[in-house]
Amino acid sequence: MTDVELRDFLSQPLIADIVTLKKDGSPQITPVWYDFDGTYLYVSTTTDRAKARNIRRDNRIAISVRNEDAHKVVLFSATAEILDDKDHITVRGIAARYMPPDKIDGFVTTLEANRVILRMKPIRTISWDFTKSEI
Repeated sequence: MTDVELRDFLSQPLIADIVTLKKDGSPQITPVWYDFDGTYLYVSTTTDRAKARNIRRDNRIAISVRNEDAHKVVLFSATAEILDDKDHITVRGIAARYMPPDKIDGFVTTLEANRVILRMKPIRTISWDFTKSEI
């Protein structure tokens, strides 16, 4: 994919699978909602979830985003950092990609107080778009 195609693809409300490393080095994979600002991917979690604990110990992460039939795929190797989101501004932006505007306030009121944001900076990107192939 070109840079423009990649940004257009990642602007869709798709599910990302993120892979963090457990203490023993084995992978831990989680499907998540995300947001992408052109540089970073953002995911909401809580401080006590495995992905946050894993990133505190080892900030290397892998991310896969694909469309429903996997004809378009983006894979990232990245580093992640944990950011505070006590006011839920970032999580509101993530939720806005996936739910109707009138549902966001109700959703945010159900969130845990220990919510944080994982900000992931891609260091390597691989993508493909098989919809361009002639079959």
